[in-house]
Parts: sequence; C-alpha cells; structure tokens
Amino acid sequence: MTAHGWQVVVARAYDAGNPTDGAQETVVADAGEDEARRVYADTVAAAADEGYTYVRLRSAGRDVDHWPPASGWTC
Repeated sequence: MTAHGWQVVVARAYDAGNPTDGAQETVVADAGEDEARRVYADTVAAAADEGYTYVRLRSAGRDVDHWPPASGWTC
C-alpha cells in the first residue's frame, strides 16, 4: 500500500504497434483522495496527446476509475 492510499498510474506501450507486448506503468501521483482525483482528471485530459495506453486511479491497490472507458463492445 502507498503512503497516502491513492495513486494515479499511467502506462505507455512498450511497442505501440503491438499492444500485446505490454506496457510500462509509472506512478504520477501518490496522494490523498482529493489530490489524486484532481491529478487523475488532469492526466486523463492530456492522455491521448501524451501517448498513454491507459490511466488508472487506484485506492488501496484497486482500480477505482480508468481511461480509456470500456466501450461495451465484446467479441
């Protein structure tokens, strides 16, 4: 568990042309809930421009919110 319990995590694909190769996660904030939610919102707003594969808001190690949102489409 983190010092504050809330984290904002971003990921970039190792190989943008092959997403099955996985992604490198980086914690961009480890903060209290209010600050983490603010950083999450700002990070999501810039995610596509920054080339992030995904952004996660986590509390106690569990995903609370995520970008991109689920599309609802299944195969």
